[in-house]
Amino acid sequence: MTERLLPRIHDPKDLRALPESDLPRLCEELREDIIALCGRVGGHLGASLGAVELIVALHRVFHSPQDALVFDVGHQAYAHKLLTGRRERMDTLRQAGGIAPFLDPRESPHDALAAGHASTAVSAALGMLQGRRLRGLPGHAVAVVGDGALTGGLTFEGLNNSGGMHLPLVVVLNDNQMSISANVGAIPALLRTSGARAFFEGLGFTYLGPLDGHELPTLLHALREARASSRPVVVHALTQKGRGFPPAEADLQTRGHAMGPYEWRDGKLVRSRGGQRTFSEAFASAVEELMARDARVVTVTPAMLEGSALVRLQQRFPERVFDVGIAESHAVTFCAGLAATGLRPVCAIYSTFLQRAYDQIIHDVCLPGLPVLFAVDRAGLVGADGATHQGTYDVASLRPIPGLTLMAPVTGGDVPELLATALALPGPSLMRFPRGTLPEWPAELAPEPPGTGRGARWLKRARAPRVSLLTLGPLALSALEAAAAEPDWSVVDARFVTPLDEAAVLEAAACGRLVVAEEGTTHGGLGSAVLELLAARRVTARVTLLGMPDVFLPHGDARVQRAQLGLDAAGLRRAARALLEEETP
Repeated sequence: MTERLLPRIHDPKDLRALPESDLPRLCEELREDIIALCGRVGGHLGASLGAVELIVALHRVFHSPQDALVFDVGHQAYAHKLLTGRRERMDTLRQAGGIAPFLDPRESPHDALAAGHASTAVSAALGMLQGRRLRGLPGHAVAVVGDGALTGGLTFEGLNNSGGMHLPLVVVLNDNQMSISANVGAIPALLRTSGARAFFEGLGFTYLGPLDGHELPTLLHALREARASSRPVVVHALTQKGRGFPPAEADLQTRGHAMGPYEWRDGKLVRSRGGQRTFSEAFASAVEELMARDARVVTVTPAMLEGSALVRLQQRFPERVFDVGIAESHAVTFCAGLAATGLRPVCAIYSTFLQRAYDQIIHDVCLPGLPVLFAVDRAGLVGADGATHQGTYDVASLRPIPGLTLMAPVTGGDVPELLATALALPGPSLMRFPRGTLPEWPAELAPEPPGTGRGARWLKRARAPRVSLLTLGPLALSALEAAAAEPDWSVVDARFVTPLDEAAVLEAAACGRLVVAEEGTTHGGLGSAVLELLAARRVTARVTLLGMPDVFLPHGDARVQRAQLGLDAAGLRRAARALLEEETP
């Protein structure tokens, strides 16, 4: 049996020492390992399979880390991780304390820049190249971007600046015609024509391509030519997402992007991740009902049709559901324009991606008071996607904006009511909800009556409370569980952060002890709003704030992390009992 090559690669210099004739076999082994790895632990399968030859060629021609290889996002980088000293730990991918889901310089010097959001590579690589020139340091800089990044404005800003600076930046365009969904807009279509050359050359780049991204001799020749150039170069490589794994090749929008653990036996996919109904699906179902009743309602998403469960909605309302590409800022201002004509746009966007459109939220939506509803998915802990994707800051960053109503459901049953409330408002609103399956109210704990209007909801109202628990979103269920055996503990679901139900908060704090729990940063979030209110009203109470700490939380099991942060029932119970054990204020 022929000895495998991959175990001999501990650093890219080992790859460069191989005979060039061995590289196709190395690519086969990389694909085998990526398919087996994702079968065990799940992960971003499709883009990594499609980029194998590209990454082998890059490490063959360029000398990382002296030459900076800057990847957009990191979905495509599993072969890069396997070739840069992390192969023996790859079974810990996306797990607590294990290999990061995306690129992380703290993990390896070969990861030139932390990357979890798209369209950043060109700007970052240009900055690295210019920085090295100013400091007199050697080395090249390569931006490895997917064609989906060309739907994002930041990439165009970087390309424009790069072409004007005339530095020898190398941009490798990994063109597989896909993001998570099929790419949208004029530029992806242009890449399929002879106009691609004119486009990049018009920006000041030498254009090499389009090339077969799986043909190693062709790639190596082009990359060597790019490395020797004294001016900016685009290497346009056509690749196949999911290459080498038939289920991914055939199903680019789900299996081709990311999969949970699976089993691949006798050429068939025999086990893959199933799932219960999620908050995303509950949101999409509620929006579908609203769109069926009200022709003014439209939905916009920045390249997240699948993640936001909007595929069926787009199929039913193809002219009223808009995928605008990886362009969050544009998505928000596009919604502002829709709202200005009398429509009621719903902007479906992840919390981490909403950060990229902060100015547009303030300047284009909230300042003129336009009725845009932001449906903020993945709010709070996100698990395996880690620090770049944690939904940590949406409440704290958006709470100060005048006129923005900010709310959160506890269960799927709350979603239609809050959506209807939001769409009845004359101005902007935001509904945040977490990643994951829908919880249900335990029959004995179901709120009665259900929440109405824009106020908080008392879930348990003790006659003579000694401590109150105030929560936002599904943490209400943990609070109820914590207080279940305590007749003198009250539980309040805040529901709305802005406007805050001041009467409910003041009543909850009247007992002198209050625990506030939220799945977001404690700096500026719901807890801060409560403390501001108590200070303004000169109310004295002992208050414990529970939430996400002042660090960038890494990847891991979200349930375990909630327990570690005291955001499960046991943690809320401990916090309340600690207040009760303190001396009376």
